[in-house]
Amino acid sequence: MAGPEDGDKRRDKESHYRRAAVLHPLRRRILGLLGEGDELGIEEIAAELELPLARVAHHVRVLLRRSALRVVPRCRPNPARFRQAPNAEWARKMLDEIDDQDARED
Repeated sequence: MAGPEDGDKRRDKESHYRRAAVLHPLRRRILGLLGEGDELGIEEIAAELELPLARVAHHVRVLLRRSALRVVPRCRPNPARFRQAPNAEWARKMLDEIDDQDARED
């Protein structure tokens, strides 16, 4: 039978995965490109970062899985576009904290 601590373990595990997703340098760069209200396609993100499309697509999928990004609904056959998820305040806070730490270290 699942006890109350099982819910805590799941939240802690999800928190760990979210933190790991945002702490990756490339994913931080992707989130940085997609500021408030901005939306880009995979090709645009890859071109901006000057990285292979497959590499960028992998990291975008991780951010989608952790709910840091969301897909912007579009009619087919238009390619998907992405933006920061509205409920991803946790990701924005983490990015701000990381930026503050980097500024203090400089």
